[in-house]
Amino acid sequence: MTDKFYPKKTNQSDTLIELLSERVSQRRTKSVFVIEGICDERQNFEKERNMRKPGLSKLSLIPGILALTVALIASTGRQSSGMHNKMKDEILLQEILRSTCEYCERVKKIALHYICQENIIDIENFFQGASRAMGMQREGKAFNIRRIKRRTYKYDYQLVRKGDDLSEQRIILEKNGKKKNQENADLSHLKYHSQYLVFGPVGFLSRYWQKHFSYFLIGEDIIDGEPVSIIQANPNEVRLDNYSIGRIWVNEDFQIVRLEWEPASIQNYEDEILISRLGPFQKKVVWTVDYTVEKNGVRFPGRQFIQEIFYRESENGFRQKAVKRETRFEYNAYKFFIVETDVKFRKEE
Repeated sequence: MTDKFYPKKTNQSDTLIELLSERVSQRRTKSVFVIEGICDERQNFEKERNMRKPGLSKLSLIPGILALTVALIASTGRQSSGMHNKMKDEILLQEILRSTCEYCERVKKIALHYICQENIIDIENFFQGASRAMGMQREGKAFNIRRIKRRTYKYDYQLVRKGDDLSEQRIILEKNGKKKNQENADLSHLKYHSQYLVFGPVGFLSRYWQKHFSYFLIGEDIIDGEPVSIIQANPNEVRLDNYSIGRIWVNEDFQIVRLEWEPASIQNYEDEILISRLGPFQKKVVWTVDYTVEKNGVRFPGRQFIQEIFYRESENGFRQKAVKRETRFEYNAYKFFIVETDVKFRKEE
């Protein structure tokens, strides 16, 4: 049995997405992104010939021997320190995987019923020019924006999970500042949107999926004032039911505070090349969710950020880019009716 509960991330350009519990009906043809690990650095030492002088040959060797001895000791110290740091990183990574696995196993079985307010700002930029792709032109060092389309939405969002039944519903309250009251609203008008974000970590870190991913500790960061470790998660093979690729931010209490999915994770994602007078621009999507709300040991989404950009590497090595679309979600005014779990994922004393 595979884990069904992980969020769908969709490109809403053609059709509506299937429910989370359904398998993807079309075969995925994405390539696996392989991130190479950092190899140990090797020190290369070159011995200098000592210039011997009559009567001083033995004495002149002493400084050279001392210098070489000091260099070897320093090299051994650096190698020992590097090995020690790698061991510490590996121990930390294994502890993170163990603790987050425990968290995901409990979240998979959780009984949930909550509502919150979902505020969305969707911005699309139209650039000066009339090319069929996007009309990107450039004067000097800035892209000229011809028009900005800005839309805002406010929803009452409800998620209910009981047993294997999982549903989410929306009531639209406002659209572009105008009051509305429409039940069974959806997000089909957005190019990118997701479902069931509270279960986002499960698709990366549950016991089942940890057997199908490779993990790398790649750095540290500060999120909302607290230090976090960053993990890269890569699938070991192409699968129809889950091909998430991304990064995970985990705090010192082993709580998952941020997820970031790479474009290859998005269903129906299509690469696009835009042609401009500067040359071709490649599309990239940045998709991030911050889990800032906590209830009974479970982290709930507080922010979601999706950005579609087009970029190219210039001849002088600088990256030129233009933001085509940006969608921001904020979740607040949570009301919890059921959060039944005994999740424990703090450090053991």
